[in-house]
Parts: sequence; C-alpha cells; structure tokens
Amino acid sequence: MDIAQIMFPKYDNQGHKLTTPKMLEKELCRKFGGCTVYDGNGSWINNKGKLYVEPVSIIQTAYKNTSKNKTFIKKLIVKYGKLSKQEAVFLSLNNKAKIINLK
Repeated sequence: MDIAQIMFPKYDNQGHKLTTPKMLEKELCRKFGGCTVYDGNGSWINNKGKLYVEPVSIIQTAYKNTSKNKTFIKKLIVKYGKLSKQEAVFLSLNNKAKIINLK
C-alpha cells in the first residue's frame, strides 16, 4: 500500500467553514476503507504574488498504487476544490508533491 496526502483548506476565501473536507474524507473512506485527518497550517503564494496562510485539514489514506486509484484521487481533489472555489490544492502521492491548479 502507498500513502496519499491531501492538504485541504478548512475555510473559504471569505472565512466561512467549508464542509467539503468532510465530504472528501467520506469518499476516501468509501473507496479505500479509511483515512486519517489532522490539523495543520498551509502557506503559499499565488501567481499574483498574494500570500495565503490558512488552516488546513491534512487528509491521509492508504491506497494501492494503480493509475485508476491515482486518477480517482486527483478527480476527487478537482471536484471538491472547484466546489470550494479554491485556486489550488496540495497533493502528495508517495512523497511526490504536486499542486493541483483549479483556475
């Protein structure tokens, strides 16, 4: 088994609590049997030079490393990232980091 780690914001750009991290957790549990979530803080700078510092849910799940499973995880991030109106979401698959741009 391999590890997928997603850093997902807890609040939208207006400061409202997002429900999408819980929805994301639920889908990961259905697909892979479970996940672990803990709190963290993320910082990044967008293309316009704006610094974002925000609380995040760090969501980890174990998965069998297949292209089908990796595609599932990426599509899930795009789905909930767009639903939450995010510019990007951080994903790490087996310690290989990737920023999923959504705009």
